[in-house]
Amino acid sequence: MPKSSPNNNNVSPSQKPAPKPRAWILAVYLVLFALVIPWYWPAADARHVFGIPLWALVTLAAVLLTSVFTAWVYLTRSEGEGD
Repeated sequence: MPKSSPNNNNVSPSQKPAPKPRAWILAVYLVLFALVIPWYWPAADARHVFGIPLWALVTLAAVLLTSVFTAWVYLTRSEGEGD
């Protein structure tokens, strides 16, 4: 009777399930990165919130959302995915 290692689980590399396509993650990143770059903001817009330009606050919020989303993607990936 051959010994099997606990990490092997008797699955050969050819039998491992393929990683699930996660193209939606790329789509979310594209939207978030589009929000980070304020190229869409009107040049004449001079609105301020607490003395900070509104476009800067939107950019900072998008950067924070990008960081949170990146952490979520990393922490929820399956063990064998992305190795």
